[in-house]
Amino acid sequence: MDDVDEPRPLPPLTAATAEDPVPVVLDCDPGVDDAVALLLALAAPELDVRAVTTVAGNASLDLITANAARVLDLAGARGDLPLARGAAGPLGRARRERDADVHGPGALGGLDLPPSRRAVAEASAVDVVARAAAERPGELVLVALGPLTTVAALLALHPESADHLREVVLMGGAAFCEGNSSPTTEFNLRCDPDAARRVTESGVPLRVVPLDATQRALVGPETTAPLLASRDARGRAVGQLLQHISTQRRDDDGLAAAAVHDALAVAAVLDPTLCTWVEGGVRVETSGELTRGELVVDTTAGTDGARTDWARTARVAVDADAGGLGRLLVDRLA
Repeated sequence: MDDVDEPRPLPPLTAATAEDPVPVVLDCDPGVDDAVALLLALAAPELDVRAVTTVAGNASLDLITANAARVLDLAGARGDLPLARGAAGPLGRARRERDADVHGPGALGGLDLPPSRRAVAEASAVDVVARAAAERPGELVLVALGPLTTVAALLALHPESADHLREVVLMGGAAFCEGNSSPTTEFNLRCDPDAARRVTESGVPLRVVPLDATQRALVGPETTAPLLASRDARGRAVGQLLQHISTQRRDDDGLAAAAVHDALAVAAVLDPTLCTWVEGGVRVETSGELTRGELVVDTTAGTDGARTDWARTARVAVDADAGGLGRLLVDRLA
């Protein structure tokens, strides 16, 4: 069995409100669905976005960071919102290359955004997150939308942040379904399984939004059409991004609908009832030709009939309200 840091109880699942916005840091690798997630978060008065950090995943760190700056400009984010660079690759392994066709030209589905003059922080992503967590101890939610390299480095270099964070909400894994990177694994966790393992063993409260939920939260023409017709440039951009994903899916399996994986993780912070959650312990496999990066969930953890000695530190989304996600995107961005 594994050595695990002292776990903390899971915080209550409560909806965010504009009267008391949830402070968040978004760690991302834009990426089409990351861009939708960023635009949703910055359009939501219920979230207080304290910083945006980048990590290599869907593309190189340079391109990812440039994309994040462009999307922040489109979102109308304030000029002094910290944007910080994170890791250019995983812990101790070669970086996995994403198929360029997945996110299209420039990794933003062909969306043509002007170059940004936004400054990138001199401090590292890890230091920016640590500072933001220390400023709002027990309140800050770290939303991790890419490989978990930043989160693992944060917990190693700033161990006090484990207590400062309210929780980590991450998009990653395939809990009880087929993966998208191998038969058992999802791309984000397979990119850096060592980092993911460290995070799942840290004792920090986790909310995991895996493919089980994101592949059920498909948004179709009833969402894309009003966004494309929006008078708001942000809405039109999201419509184009959704159209890119939908076209790909139609070509792959004939279904013209978009799975906006990372946007569901942000939506789950806004309204946890959009997902169906199970509680348990989680780990990520770090070896095996096909299973390296596999998310393993033990729903019996912490009970009398537990199959492992894992702590009950995670909520895992196993279903999602597709209509609710679509309405949220249209409401905030169209």
